Amino acid sequence: MIKIKEFAKLCQCSTQTLRYYDQVKLLSPIHVDRENNYRYYTKNQLFDYIKIKNLQLADFSISEIKSLLKSSDEEIYLAFDQKISNLEERLAKTLKIKETYHIENNIMEKLLQLIKENVKNAFDPELVKQEYKISDSEVSTYVEEWEEMFTNALLSDENMVKFTEAGLIESGLTEEQMIQALGKFKSLEGMWNSGFDPDPYPVLREFHAWAYLHEIMTDLCQVEDGANIIYYLNVTPDKLDLAFTLPTILLQTVLRKNPGKSLQLECQVGTSSDKVNHVYILDKLSKGLTPGN
Repeated sequence: MIKIKEFAKLCQCSTQTLRYYDQVKLLSPIHVDRENNYRYYTKNQLFDYIKIKNLQLADFSISEIKSLLKSSDEEIYLAFDQKISNLEERLAKTLKIKETYHIENNIMEKLLQLIKENVKNAFDPELVKQEYKISDSEVSTYVEEWEEMFTNALLSDENMVKFTEAGLIESGLTEEQMIQALGKFKSLEGMWNSGFDPDPYPVLREFHAWAYLHEIMTDLCQVEDGANIIYYLNVTPDKLDLAFTLPTILLQTVLRKNPGKSLQLECQVGTSSDKVNHVYILDKLSKGLTPGN
């Protein structure tokens, strides 16, 4: 028998490694002197050490090595084959990710830029300034806020699923193909919702016969903390060019004017049938309830 230091030298490892192997019950000393706690090994245990070290280098876990130390050579060879197969699968997956990472990254950057440009075109500065009676700098501020909010919304898990289903996340997709695929992504086609039915919602307040939203904006911004409401804009067809900006800037303005309040706001836009502009503030929480219920 030889002491731990000599055995460590024979194995070309540290005594700490041997103590660790003993602690996890991979390789224990053949004898421990109870008086001085000296650990003793036999030279034949070198073969066990070599086997353990090789299995570790082959990426086997401690628990796997414990099991393999009790196995036959044939079983160990089968374990190596399975390990190699698993590593090959992982390598193939990693290589695929490496190949597609740069392509998909560029696709997403192009996609975000295309979507932002398409919707940003709806921000006609002159029409926006006329509708809301705001300055050029205020328009720019609204656009910057919108870009940040819209980008965050685009990158949500729900929308990423929609992008995938619409065929927007595909390696090698050209810009033209992306534009075509955008047609499938219905939620980005504007906010003019002719199918919205306001009837189930109680009307909290209503405003009629206004020419521009800035005329009633102060009233529209008067909301209570905790409000859960829908602004239903029933407007004349000439405002179709503002189909996106009407609800977007309205909601941004309401939030700006009510800092610190917990608000759940939604905006729907429909075409007026009487050639007059209307706004209805609807109580979303009381949907389906009639007065007196």
